[in-house]
Amino acid sequence: MYPLPFWRMSIAVGRRMRWIVVAVLVAAWFVALAVDVGGNGVHLLLAAAVAILLYELATVDTPS
Repeated sequence: MYPLPFWRMSIAVGRRMRWIVVAVLVAAWFVALAVDVGGNGVHLLLAAAVAILLYELATVDTPS
């Protein structure tokens, strides 16, 4: 059960959404480094992606 009150979603949809967010954050990190914007704060994008992946490892898959 997800804490967001939008709709019920399966574990696979939640996992897919997290992986899409990770891919977008990593791509934004690479672009920000290439364009040289954001200074040291741009590394927070990569830190957020790592945090999502750590959450993915810590969650327990329970059948719905």
